[in-house]
Amino acid sequence: MGGAIGRRLQTAYSTWPGLTLFLAGALLTLGFAPYHLWPVLFVSLPLLYRQLTTSTRYRQAALRAFFFGYGYSMAGTWWIANALLVDADKFAWLLPFSVLGLSAVMALWFVLLGVLVHRLRARMDILLFAVLWVLVEYLRSLGMFGFPWNLVGYMSLAALPLAQLAALIGTYGLSFLLVLLGLLPVVWSGGMGCKNKWRLTICVALLLGLVYGYGLSRLQTPTAFTDTLLRVVQPNIPQAVKGTRAGQAVAIEALGQLTAAPSATGAVPDVTIWPETAYPFTLRAGGTHALPPVKLLLTGAVRAEGYAPEVKIWNSLVAMDGEGHILATYDKHQLVPFGEFVPLRHVLPLAKITPGDLDFSRGQGPRTLAVGRLPPFSPLVCYEAIFPWMAVDSAAPRPAWLLNVTNDGWYGDSAGPYQHFEMARMRAIEQGVPLVRAANSGISAVVDGYGRVVRALKLHERGVMDVYLPAMVANNAYSDYSQFIILCIFALSLFMHIIAYNRRQI
Repeated sequence: MGGAIGRRLQTAYSTWPGLTLFLAGALLTLGFAPYHLWPVLFVSLPLLYRQLTTSTRYRQAALRAFFFGYGYSMAGTWWIANALLVDADKFAWLLPFSVLGLSAVMALWFVLLGVLVHRLRARMDILLFAVLWVLVEYLRSLGMFGFPWNLVGYMSLAALPLAQLAALIGTYGLSFLLVLLGLLPVVWSGGMGCKNKWRLTICVALLLGLVYGYGLSRLQTPTAFTDTLLRVVQPNIPQAVKGTRAGQAVAIEALGQLTAAPSATGAVPDVTIWPETAYPFTLRAGGTHALPPVKLLLTGAVRAEGYAPEVKIWNSLVAMDGEGHILATYDKHQLVPFGEFVPLRHVLPLAKITPGDLDFSRGQGPRTLAVGRLPPFSPLVCYEAIFPWMAVDSAAPRPAWLLNVTNDGWYGDSAGPYQHFEMARMRAIEQGVPLVRAANSGISAVVDGYGRVVRALKLHERGVMDVYLPAMVANNAYSDYSQFIILCIFALSLFMHIIAYNRRQI
């Protein structure tokens, strides 16, 4: 790390090694929303690199990585515990398990990073380390229990021109570049035996300049709009009230008033959008359902089929016409463990956090919905928006927009809702299509295909937005070749690493 700061960090590490790495991991989360203090990269990542590459045993490397990951996970997701306080009498006893236990489980991914770095320590440089970091980010995104929260690439949203590179290489590609940038102090400290520090630094600076210039050129294009007028409703119903019988009456009144309010544009909205599980009754196919006066409604709702004891429920996005007929449905398929279903229910004596004893069923996967004259869209329910490859159905034509309905009211006034919004916003840049987000308590927003916020409602603000739907932008490379691009980044980086390593051996 070099200099006085490096010596002080080394002294602190020698005295309290586990605590220092824990704090370094926690410090790294300040690079994300709502703080955007991205220079923490230059402190946290070099410290981790140095400690992992100087580990003498696998166990030592694993422990060092675990402490770092523990701090990173706990500081980045502690707000999940707020969901347990909504029904504190029933779930408050789980707080230590949520804050301490969940963070420990997520830190195991960093143990994998530590073991891989130790295994390859003789060949290690910042290129290989960045590849391994992104590999672990990718692996922790997969499967039913995948949770790609706070990928380093999201720090680029602190500078929107830099984030435009997601249109070419996606969030994982941005993670790779930002990890490389954060590890530059390793080069200057002599940790790689690099004799051309200035040359490497100038190359990185030129690369960043080109990336920033590319982003600025994209942002010169003004936002174009279609003739589809949207009304996004944010009722801001407290979560402690929302799940009760009294909350049903509150929802009916709030949604009715907001939906029927006069439009600031003087026109009648073509479609009204309510957030996740906003519809105050369980929906079933057939018949009509009670609605305020609307042309078309897109709403989050609990959808049911069958009757007890064979009933099944889904967390759904439902399209209904002005008479209350169901026109189309999309069922959430990436469910929240312990929030929407209990894993190993026959073994674990636990109840799910959301109201009701019945687990939600999984939907079939990403879909594109086409309803009436509305431009086709890809629905994303709640945290499905944080998974880059779930944004669209890869087997269907690219949709005209993304719709994310969510309810972040579970998490209070914490960093969680801000980070959730930023991740959804990145999907718009990657796909080159606008994002419309309807949240119960915020942040609701309309974002164009460049990630620019056209209109937004703040966290815990009740209100509506009447906005014309932005037009989609030209096809992005990432939207067409996302997985292929990730593989190319890995292959090119490994090739460059091999060349650099062989030159060091000559």
